[in-house]
Amino acid sequence: MKECRLFYSFKTKNAPAEMIGAFSLTMPNYLKYLFALALKQKRSVKLLAFLLFISVGVRLAEPYLYKVVVDALAAGLIQKNFASVQIQTLFAAVTIWFILTIILNVTNAQKSFFVWHIGNRSAQEVQIVGYRRLLRLDYARHIKEHSSRYSKIVDDADVSMWEMTNWWLGRFSSAVLGFIGMLVIALSVSWQMTLIAISIIPPTLWFIIRHVKKYEDKQRAVNKMWEEKHEHLSDQIMNIVTYKLNPHEDIFIKRHAEYSDRASAAQFELNKKWRLAEMLNPDALARFLVLGVGIFFVKNGSVTLGTLFMFMGLLNEILTPLHLLGDILPQYTRRAQHIERLLDLLAQEDRVRNPTHPIRISEIRGEIAFDQVSFSYAKEGGGFELSDVSFDIKPGETTALVGRSGSGKTTVMTLLTRLTDPTSGTITIDGIDLGRFDLEQIKKYVGTVLQENAMYNETVAENIAYGDPAATRARIISAAKQAHAHNFIQKLPKGYDTLIGERGIRLSGGEKQRIAITRAILKNPKIVVLDEPTSALDSITEMKVQKGLNELMKGKTTLIIAHRLSTVRHANTIMVLQDGRIICRGPHTKLMKTCPTYKTMVDLQVKGFLADR
Repeated sequence: MKECRLFYSFKTKNAPAEMIGAFSLTMPNYLKYLFALALKQKRSVKLLAFLLFISVGVRLAEPYLYKVVVDALAAGLIQKNFASVQIQTLFAAVTIWFILTIILNVTNAQKSFFVWHIGNRSAQEVQIVGYRRLLRLDYARHIKEHSSRYSKIVDDADVSMWEMTNWWLGRFSSAVLGFIGMLVIALSVSWQMTLIAISIIPPTLWFIIRHVKKYEDKQRAVNKMWEEKHEHLSDQIMNIVTYKLNPHEDIFIKRHAEYSDRASAAQFELNKKWRLAEMLNPDALARFLVLGVGIFFVKNGSVTLGTLFMFMGLLNEILTPLHLLGDILPQYTRRAQHIERLLDLLAQEDRVRNPTHPIRISEIRGEIAFDQVSFSYAKEGGGFELSDVSFDIKPGETTALVGRSGSGKTTVMTLLTRLTDPTSGTITIDGIDLGRFDLEQIKKYVGTVLQENAMYNETVAENIAYGDPAATRARIISAAKQAHAHNFIQKLPKGYDTLIGERGIRLSGGEKQRIAITRAILKNPKIVVLDEPTSALDSITEMKVQKGLNELMKGKTTLIIAHRLSTVRHANTIMVLQDGRIICRGPHTKLMKTCPTYKTMVDLQVKGFLADR
């Protein structure tokens, strides 16, 4: 996980998502993350800094030009005659002003481009790092949470990183630089007027910070409502067939409207409270105080009229940071929390992890051993799924697991493929503890065909190539022929280049299974795990699929998990699971004589077929 070291260092469980972060000595973790990503783009950041200083320098010059123009005009009006020097001064000031305006327009445009570029690259990195994290996230976490929850965390952080980069590198950095420059000039012009202008900043900041802290938890609750709305929408679209088969459109829409209305109403109420911070704009009060004092100073001759105009221009820049706070405050906390959630996800420890020094081997024989393996979801209160399970499978042998639903058969598959780790006991391949292998190696050595296999909205060839992305078209076709899938693929509209739709919706169940078998054959693993691969198929389709499975199993160590006992009767060893324990083991003929549970299962299936006749 080298790629994520930078991100795992930012633990954010107690990090405040608030504006105070910009002014406090301890920078919030979401800002550390933002600046760390931005500073990786050194060239763009340097160019942006250069443009920022130019644009701020131009803005610093503008108030001074106010002073020059007003003083020259005032002198000419008082004398009722404009001297050539005053005319030259006015012409020079207007010319410089025009040139500076062009420079400011150019630098602002370039600055906006670099801010966008840095923000876009940072957002892209957030997306990739987040996606990689989701791929490596524990399987148990995926099945525990809604499928859309984690993808929404990554997508929200992606958008929020772009906006935060725009705010901090584009608007805040410019405003803060302008504030410092204008403050220095203002103090040199009139320290009395400057102190009056900035006197309103501390109480305004105190109020804003207090306001943000007060409603931070409420924003988290609202974010949760938006998340629930997204999950409900995802549920409805993923299960669109239910809607299509039931005449209750109004009920479907009403239910989703309830989620949407609840989230919108909560956000609306919160934003109404944010308005108070926005309405507390110190601009009018500051201008009133400065203009009042300025008129007094001009009257007494302490400053010129041009200086007063200059100061009013400076005042606008001095108050810009507070204006920005008011503008973005309602969205800021929400965006900060989106990044925090991603950082929190990155910082969490997985149960299934790569070893620090994984063992490296070029090939395996395929010998499997479970030694007193137990597994449970104890934290969820589910009790033990497996208890002291021990068995061996020799290289090239076929072993079957049978038992009632919930007996622990699929749990054996998840342990062997290291989707999860056992609570106790050891699992070895060729005598090597499974935990010592690199996780990518296990994927290479173990091939699976499940009851419901993942299909992607890509072409047939691309779906098959998940078994080996480097495979040529010739190898893909060869694997399809072995899996007895080539003939039906050729009949598709574009053959191997046919798009199969989301989750393979344009293929039948048997066709999807044969695509999955082709994928596994292309992968050419030493160990094959078959988890109910034909249980959802009719007998004729099952026979076709079984031909492909037989090709896949040739010379491979095979573990079959099945309800249909007709598919396992020729296994070298059949193990019967009951309540997480192996209660019988042996070949079919032996179990029919010695294992009442197995015999009952066989008899029930056979009687079912006879009854149908």
